[in-house]
Amino acid sequence: SLGQVYKAVLRDSGEEVAVKVQRPGVEPTILRDLFIFRTLASFFDAFARRRLGCKPELIVDEFGEKLLEELDYTQEARNIQEFYANFEGDASVKIPWVRPDLCGPKVLVMEWVDGIRCTDPDGIRASGLDVEQFIRCGVVSGLRQLLEFGLFHGDPHPGNIFAMRDGRIAYVDFGNVAQLSQRNKQILIDAVVHAVNEDYRGMAGDFIKLGFLQAGTDIEPIVPALEKIWADSKGQRMADFNFRTVTSRFNELVYQYPIRIPERYSLVIRSLLTQEGICMTLNPEFHFLEVAYPYVARRLLTDEDPVLRDRLFQVLFSDGKFQWKRLENLIQLAREGLGSRNGAGGLDLSDTVKDALRVVLLDDRLRAQVVLALTEDNKLRVEEAMGVLRMVAPDIQPQRLVSDLLREAPSLSRQLLLSWADKVLVS
Repeated sequence: SLGQVYKAVLRDSGEEVAVKVQRPGVEPTILRDLFIFRTLASFFDAFARRRLGCKPELIVDEFGEKLLEELDYTQEARNIQEFYANFEGDASVKIPWVRPDLCGPKVLVMEWVDGIRCTDPDGIRASGLDVEQFIRCGVVSGLRQLLEFGLFHGDPHPGNIFAMRDGRIAYVDFGNVAQLSQRNKQILIDAVVHAVNEDYRGMAGDFIKLGFLQAGTDIEPIVPALEKIWADSKGQRMADFNFRTVTSRFNELVYQYPIRIPERYSLVIRSLLTQEGICMTLNPEFHFLEVAYPYVARRLLTDEDPVLRDRLFQVLFSDGKFQWKRLENLIQLAREGLGSRNGAGGLDLSDTVKDALRVVLLDDRLRAQVVLALTEDNKLRVEEAMGVLRMVAPDIQPQRLVSDLLREAPSLSRQLLLSWADKVLVS
């Protein structure tokens, strides 16, 4: 343990706080041990390069860098503030406040969290909490950290996660956090889309973009291996997916192909494995994708990010054909995900419909695809279209949709005229 936590009371407000104090002399001890580890690692350089494709000294360096970051409690205070801002307004997640004015490099003062640690699963079950809802809160908050904020908790072990009496999930110990760039968040979403579409060649390409494989690597031998791993891990149904199984099988590929797991993604993998382990301790029948897919579906259908809109079209169009069943599944999954955040509103697809109309009007290629989808195999797909309309009708606010379309009509008309004029000039 790098520090000791004490419970205290602030004199000025009477609020209960946790005071974390760094153990005296811990930094020189860590530096000495890291030097010893790095020296030992140099003896395995040739073996590790041949079998793992990486230098063992770099592994020690990455480990040491994260460990030394945890010694700076001023940085941890900034991490808490950023997490607090990210989850502000989320009624299912509790992030403690911090007092930066009382913090220093070796002392941290933050709100005392009074809940049940996940080290006590029997206590959580006996408390009367809705365990299923608590698990959903945890999975969705973890996915939000990865796919929305790009700042995620790197050490969410059971001692750092609490179940609050009101059903919220609470996090503590923010010394070990990591960040993902906007580009890497988008690639992770691509990987989810490729997984949904069972596009294993696309998944292999994502590995190159994320740094698991070097650019120029021949992915042909890797594609069938990925297909087998994914098929074995999800069983007969997507709900049977087990993240621990797929990680274990993926580890075997490290010895067969030139794969190296970048430091930030080793933290991502550890974080997901740890959280899945907590969930399975609370409910042995827990399946990661039963919670994760509704969240991803809702984001694809309702997020205003143009990048996610593009991903939605990738999901709905496969092999030049519109996937009616896939759209229905997405809508159904998104509805299932409504319970994952307390206080969340209903599924509102008004913006999605508005954006879809805009894109179809302005994008010739997509408009042609939609026309083909509605007339596929020389048959009007009226029944499929009406089925989707009936599904989304409760999730659309007609007055708001019409009002938004009327307000944007002049701008839309101008873009249509400019697009038409460009075509005339080109022809």
